[in-house]
Amino acid sequence: MSKTPNLTGNAKTGGLTRACAEKISAVDGLVLSPRMRKLLAETKDQPPEERRQAIRAQFTRKSA
Repeated sequence: MSKTPNLTGNAKTGGLTRACAEKISAVDGLVLSPRMRKLLAETKDQPPEERRQAIRAQFTRKSA
């Protein structure tokens, strides 16, 4: 008898899809704001580091 569990779907790859993450967050009452949903949609095809930079730029204080 094998001690390793039978893994299916995302468990094999270790990935958490965006849709799954949204469902988990919704259970906790967390939802994306329209502003963040738009930003994530606009940066969908960019590399992860560029997406993080775009998100940071939205929340960095602008010097006067």
